[in-house]
Amino acid sequence: MFLRFPDDAGFSSRNPQAEAGDDETIQYLLANGQVDRYPAAWAIPVCTVELALDYFRREGMQPPFIAWHDDSTGTWHG
Repeated sequence: MFLRFPDDAGFSSRNPQAEAGDDETIQYLLANGQVDRYPAAWAIPVCTVELALDYFRREGMQPPFIAWHDDSTGTWHG
């Protein structure tokens, strides 16, 4: 996820190589203790996550090589 400010719906990543119609989910523990489940198709490989984090630390913005879904408007970026 990429959040612009507190309480922002933000952007969530998607895996363009994921199989359509896959109902598998992954459980995530959030910093506030909340547990959420998201479709596995939204997950991206760890090596890509590491590159994205490096890019964010260096540039201070969303990595352009990630497919982003704007969760507040329902539009796609990247």
